[in-house]
Amino acid sequence: MALTEAEQVQQALGSARNILLTIPKDFTVDAVASALGLYLILKRQGKAVDVVCDGFILPESLHFLSESKVIQPQLTNVQKFVISVDDGDRIQDFSYSIENNKLNIYITPKEGSFESSQVKTHGSDYRYDVIVTLDAPDLGSLGDVYLKHTDFFDTTSIINIDHKPENEHYGQINIININDAATAGVLYRLINTIDIAVLDEQVATCLLTGLIAKTKSFKTPNVSPQTLKLASALLEAGANKDAIIKSLYRSRNIPTINLWGRVLSKLKSKNGNMIVWSVLSDNDFVETQSTEADLPDVIDELLALVPGVEAAVLIYQLGGKNRVAVHAAKPHNALYLSNKFKPTGTKEFARFTVESGTLLDTETSVIEHITSRLGQTQ
Repeated sequence: MALTEAEQVQQALGSARNILLTIPKDFTVDAVASALGLYLILKRQGKAVDVVCDGFILPESLHFLSESKVIQPQLTNVQKFVISVDDGDRIQDFSYSIENNKLNIYITPKEGSFESSQVKTHGSDYRYDVIVTLDAPDLGSLGDVYLKHTDFFDTTSIINIDHKPENEHYGQINIININDAATAGVLYRLINTIDIAVLDEQVATCLLTGLIAKTKSFKTPNVSPQTLKLASALLEAGANKDAIIKSLYRSRNIPTINLWGRVLSKLKSKNGNMIVWSVLSDNDFVETQSTEADLPDVIDELLALVPGVEAAVLIYQLGGKNRVAVHAAKPHNALYLSNKFKPTGTKEFARFTVESGTLLDTETSVIEHITSRLGQTQ
């Protein structure tokens, strides 16, 4: 009898010694919290686990999550380079030096000498036995974690865990449930099927964090009775709701609040609020003492708070470059809306840089292009 998907996951993770967890470059709180929840479970099972997200900077609001600092900003040491010497029993000693950016390895035989024909080089097996992606609709959304290591992804088994209908089912095992409001919900159901005993207070807190953040405290249209039952189950498992609410919604720092004020004071709209946008200069970041890391929450709130918004856009200047972030509401595709500018990201959230022109030039060209695309079918 064929194994179920949950049984396949259990078998793959059970037999693996080294596991890579990875989430999109333009990550959500749901992605981070789900990855940390799974990390906690796997570490307690004695697995060697790394969590990687391209360019990751931990948001202040997520410091409260257990092991939140384990997420690495880049994938390194995926494969070792091996130098093999035939007749290795004859080696008495070896040493190395680095000179003029070159590695020199010195091998002293017990007797005689080694010939160059006895030395061979090759790549080792990859460091990880299995890859688990969370909240990633496609491999491209992982950024350089995938783009710089495509051979590794092509030859390593992938477990793909997500809730989005646009997921491309790129894994060897795909755990996709579009009826769940968050990836945290998909992960919970997987845990519940395999072994609910691993759901302790820390894991439950991670999963409830993802669920609350993704549903904006259960305000989004996709919240169902099953979503609320899931939240109840996580609370019964010991999830710390007070810590989640305090960290996500009651701990905004002054720079972030000041930045929000700038965005709202410069807010513009078009076509009956179909598209809303705001433009920030370098000086806005300096005066509010804020950073680019404070922007995702702002653009997310624009979609939630302004009625009828189909696309929210932030155009901002940072380090002398004009950058753009586009958040699209369903059924729109942020990558499609901004495809003229070669964006990266996901269908929900895309980013790109405009290399030339003034901030005003960028605003005009970006808004005209996205407006022309709204209402079109991909």
